[in-house]
Amino acid sequence: MARWIGRLNEGSLLRRTLMYIGTFVLGSLTFVGVMSLLLVSVARAVLPPRNADGSAAEATEEAESDTASGTSKTALGKTSRSKRPRPPLPAERESAPSAD
Repeated sequence: MARWIGRLNEGSLLRRTLMYIGTFVLGSLTFVGVMSLLLVSVARAVLPPRNADGSAAEATEEAESDTASGTSKTALGKTSRSKRPRPPLPAERESAPSAD
C-alpha cells in the first residue's frame, strides 16, 4: 500500500493534478449520490402517503386529465378570472332605449 501511494506521488505535475481532480470528482459524485438516497429515504419514511386509502394513482390520473383538457388553467398556470360587468357610462345610459 505504501508503495502504491508513493507511486501516485511520482510523475509529472499534470499527471498528479489530473489524478487529484479525478479523485475529487469521484468523491463528490459519491457523496452527492449517497446523500440524495439518504434524504429521499428519510423523506419517504417521515412524510405520510399522498392519500390515506392508497389511491395515489387515481389522484395523478385526475390531475393529468385536468391539465390535458386545459379548462382549469391557462398556459402560465394561472387560473382565469371572470370579469365583472362594468356599469354603463353616463353617455351609454343616455343613448340606450329606456324600458319606460
